[in-house]
Amino acid sequence: MKPNQLHAFVAVATEMSIRGAARTLGVTAPAVTKIIRELEREIGAPLVERSVKGIVLTEYGAALLPRARLLLDDMRRAHDEIAQLRDGSAGRIRIAVSTSFAQTVFVPAYKRLRAQRPGVAVHVSESGLPGMLARLHEAQVDFAITHIDPQALGEDFVCVPLAPVQLVLGVRNRHPLRNRRKIRDFLDAEWALPGDDGPTSSTLRLFASLGLPVPTRVIHGDSITAALALVAQMDVVGFFVEPLADDIFKRAGIRRLELDDALPVMQICVIQRRGSQLTPAALQFIECVKEALGTSS
Repeated sequence: MKPNQLHAFVAVATEMSIRGAARTLGVTAPAVTKIIRELEREIGAPLVERSVKGIVLTEYGAALLPRARLLLDDMRRAHDEIAQLRDGSAGRIRIAVSTSFAQTVFVPAYKRLRAQRPGVAVHVSESGLPGMLARLHEAQVDFAITHIDPQALGEDFVCVPLAPVQLVLGVRNRHPLRNRRKIRDFLDAEWALPGDDGPTSSTLRLFASLGLPVPTRVIHGDSITAALALVAQMDVVGFFVEPLADDIFKRAGIRRLELDDALPVMQICVIQRRGSQLTPAALQFIECVKEALGTSS
C-alpha cells in the first residue's frame, strides 16, 4: 500500500464521495477512482461501493479504515519528528482537552510552549472523555489531557497522571440545600453529572466510592459549560474539579459546599493511544503542562 492510496481511501471514507475526496485531495474524480481501484486490486477485495446515498464502505473497507488512518498518522509523526529534530522550534501538535483543563491550565502551558518553541503549530479540540478517546482511536489527535479516574480507560490507551485534583460540590448561591453538609442530603435533588448512566459509567464508580446510590434525577453529558449553566441558574447539584471551581464559581454565582464527607481525588492525566510515540514538540508541551501545574522535576 502506497501513501497516496491510503490518503485517497481515507478521503473517500471521510467524505463518502469520490468528488468530495477529489476536492479534498486537489485532484480529479477519475484520478481518485483509479487510485482506489489500484488499492483494491493490491488488497484483493472491494473497499467501497456505490449506493443511493453515495459511497459506502464494504466490510473490507470498514476493517481497513482505522488501520489506514493509523498508518498515515505514523508517517506524519515520523515526518514531524525529523522536522522537529532538524529545525528545533518547528512542528505540529494536535491535542484534545477537557473544558476544565482548557479554562485553567491550558493557557499558562501554551505560553510556556510558545516561548520555547515559537514555530510549533498547535491544534486544540475540546470534548468529553468519549470524544477524546474516539479522536485518539482514529489518530485524529496526538494525545489528550483531562481530569479523570484512570480506571475509566480501557486497554487501548495509556494514562500518565500529572497531578491530583480535588473534586468539589457546587450549587447556586440561593439553592435551598446550600447549607447542608452531607452528600446524602442532596440525593433527592437534580444533578448534572459527566458521562452516561451505563453499568461502567464514571457516575456509578463515583457514587460507589462514596458508599451512596446514584441519584435518580440526573442530567448526564460531557459539556462542562452546560453543567455550570444548569448549576448556576437552577436548583441543580454538580461535581466539578477544584481549579475550575476556584476560577469560575464566583463569577457564575455558584457556591462551593463545605462538606463533612471526604470527596474523591481525580488526576490530571495525559492519555495516549497504546503503542503511539509522541514527537519532541508534543513531549515539550507536556513538560510545559507540568511546569504550569508545578509538578515538573
